[in-house]
Amino acid sequence: MSVPGVIIDASNVAHGRARTVSFARVVDVREAWLRENPGSEPYAVLDGSVRGRLQDRSLAERALREHWLEYHQGDADDRILTLAVQFGADIISDDNFRFARREHTWLQGSTDRVWSARRIHGRVVFSRRSLGVATEEEIDADWVNKRGKSGTLDPESEQRFRHVDEPSPCRRSGAVLGPTQVYAAGDRLFCRSCDQPAEEIVAAPPLLGATEGPAEVTVLHGYTVLRTVRVAPDDGIVIGRASRSRPSTTDVTAGLGPDASGEISREHVRIFLDDDGKPMAEHLTDNNASFLNPELDLRGRPCTARLATRTPYALEPGDELVLGTGTVRLRITEAVVADGEPDGGGGGR
Repeated sequence: MSVPGVIIDASNVAHGRARTVSFARVVDVREAWLRENPGSEPYAVLDGSVRGRLQDRSLAERALREHWLEYHQGDADDRILTLAVQFGADIISDDNFRFARREHTWLQGSTDRVWSARRIHGRVVFSRRSLGVATEEEIDADWVNKRGKSGTLDPESEQRFRHVDEPSPCRRSGAVLGPTQVYAAGDRLFCRSCDQPAEEIVAAPPLLGATEGPAEVTVLHGYTVLRTVRVAPDDGIVIGRASRSRPSTTDVTAGLGPDASGEISREHVRIFLDDDGKPMAEHLTDNNASFLNPELDLRGRPCTARLATRTPYALEPGDELVLGTGTVRLRITEAVVADGEPDGGGGGR
């Protein structure tokens, strides 16, 4: 392969709304990057477990023949980071890579080497991500999550599985599959031999549970939680200093003194969803500041990762937006919606 200027986390990029997995999204991101950065060659890495879930595997096979894609068995995060270090390349991914912060210390507080690629009104938009500094507890927790992400099931488990579609083209068609013969990708199971969907053999259908819902914003003053607001799927929410003339603005200044309130603009920041339902932030005003996962100075005020005005920034669950001098913080979380509950709406709770 030629020397890459950016490594695309293809498994991350390929996932779209409603859990669809399409390699065309990776192709779109590659082409958009080449248009904006003609001297920076993209190279993509795809988890082997995602390969069988692609709706358009022929596009991935073509990229493989063109030598700008490689498959990696299991979780590809380590390979992506290794390539980024080897070639001094940037990364396109929504992953925070917290598990790797001890080995790859350059990720701690990084603001210039990891990019998001989001779709806004059908157009791919790149924005630099501010990763923040992970604590030891967050790094350890992400290690646990990483082991689950690899899809390996407990070989001592008494669970048994079968192909969803029978007869299957697999050589194990019609056979009962053990835990070492399947792998998990997200909440779905696949046969290791043929990458076809598999399911657990159970006595009764599983109960319907909760599903991932829209993003929510938790408003804090310091460490005090004031309210939680769900991000509306259409226009999102505008956060700032509300008044009778601005009833649609979500107020975050109640209880603040005049100095702290003055650091919050009338329409300070907008949080909205991109075409895939993922949260984005846009700082709206020229005269006050917003920060994404900033470092704090000795007075506890944000001093890095200030957002440019009218520029979309990708958000992930766990991210924090800090407004003004830091009294007001907005924590991004992912709502859990019970079955039968609508997943939209922007009301506070």
